Amino acid sequence: MPQPDDNPADRGRLWLTVTAVVAAVCLVAAVVATSLWLGERNAAASVRADRASAAELDASYRDFATTVMTKLMTIRQETLSEDVDEIVGLIDGDFSEQFAPRRDSYEDVVKTTNVVADGVVSAAAVEHSYPDRAEVIMAIDQTIGNPKSDEDQDRQYRVRVTVNRHDDGEMKVTGVNFIP
Repeated sequence: MPQPDDNPADRGRLWLTVTAVVAAVCLVAAVVATSLWLGERNAAASVRADRASAAELDASYRDFATTVMTKLMTIRQETLSEDVDEIVGLIDGDFSEQFAPRRDSYEDVVKTTNVVADGVVSAAAVEHSYPDRAEVIMAIDQTIGNPKSDEDQDRQYRVRVTVNRHDDGEMKVTGVNFIP
């Protein structure tokens, strides 16, 4: 009796079946590999997008803190009241509770002494960042002019500024702490 392997037609069918199975396995492997690759690529793109969003948010925190501190450290006699109004609109929380009630005495002292000052943020970096707040470390240079003094006074400060971000995206400075 002949063996099934001996029949050329059976061998052809067997070869065709094996080839079809191998091709199907290769196709499934290719589909799985492509799916995994696309998933990893999308995950990497998502991580890059999250990092870009975090970097943009950090830059927004830093820029906002820089703007507020520059306004706070710059004193102009001719626009003092408007400048203080603007500062009060940019602050909130504990810092607002400390600054706003003293604004009149602050304005009186500045007017009485005729002091002027130029404040410049020379360096700023986000120390801690969260979606709703950040702490920004800053170095500030201030030049103070006083008519009672022959020379301007140069001062340097290091401060930690807390910036809160509300649900609508609006930012406010809620804390300013001088660092010794």
